[in-house]
Amino acid sequence: MIGLIVILPLALFLGWILKNSVTLYCGRAWPSGWVSLFWLSAALGLGLGIWFCGYAEWKSMQFRRLPIPIARFNPATEVWREMEMSAVMRHVVLSVDFVAGLALAMSPITVSMRFAEFMDESRRLVAGKTAQAKPSADDAP
Repeated sequence: MIGLIVILPLALFLGWILKNSVTLYCGRAWPSGWVSLFWLSAALGLGLGIWFCGYAEWKSMQFRRLPIPIARFNPATEVWREMEMSAVMRHVVLSVDFVAGLALAMSPITVSMRFAEFMDESRRLVAGKTAQAKPSADDAP
């Protein structure tokens, strides 16, 4: 039960990152370079998520499968010892690990797309201000 205190907020945060990525991508017609980067990041994220779920081991940190570990390495016996958790919790942990890999790869393109959208909006506002007719002192009654 204590694991849910860590897992649930992490899952919600990762879901928020992915929701923002998809919403930002679908929200406007992006040039082909951005579209390619988005899909490249998604493919990298799928690979990273699979690696996090099945193959990630850090003997130096003594954990298997981060960000939420499911096994701990004992350097004295050189054996991986599974952490005690129910089967349902283990599946939840692996799902969150997969989503973490996907979100980790998607976050740089999401931030870049958000920054590009902000810059476009800033340029549009500046262009709108300079395009307005400025009243002159001669026109005043």
